[in-house]
Amino acid sequence: MTHARIKTWILAAALPLGLAACTTGEVARGYVFDAELADAITPGIDNQQSVFSTLGSPTVQATFADNRWYYVSTKVRQRPVYWPEATAHRVLAITFNDAGVVTEIDNYGLDDRRAIVPVADKTPTRGRDLNLFQQLFSNIGRFSGAPQQGPGGQQGPTRTPNG
Repeated sequence: MTHARIKTWILAAALPLGLAACTTGEVARGYVFDAELADAITPGIDNQQSVFSTLGSPTVQATFADNRWYYVSTKVRQRPVYWPEATAHRVLAITFNDAGVVTEIDNYGLDDRRAIVPVADKTPTRGRDLNLFQQLFSNIGRFSGAPQQGPGGQQGPTRTPNG
């Protein structure tokens, strides 16, 4: 094969791959909802076992108690060079009482989302701010290597006020 023919084959193989990389796609993240199953959960009738057998394990459980389950689903549009953009979002929050029976069902959508901005401040610390070289070489010359004298001329770390 000639170089021109090899280049043609490489270009023919690379062109579809390059075009595929530029396409926009929609990706489902998290729980995949079946609307009929999710809407079939009824407060006062269903319990944790029936919810688990109907919907499966929750995406997240409440942090401090097992009485609230969250099923979270998001559809995201991915475009080249841009951040992913959520096109659909649903959170099904199910609350149980102490007996494990469903007491409340909440549905949250795309409009209910809130942006969380982390605090960029630093925690203040006492002391000096040292750069790398100051940290590495700050102890040079601090120690003389001579043993300290204790009471009665003994070597050791203790000293008397007069000695």
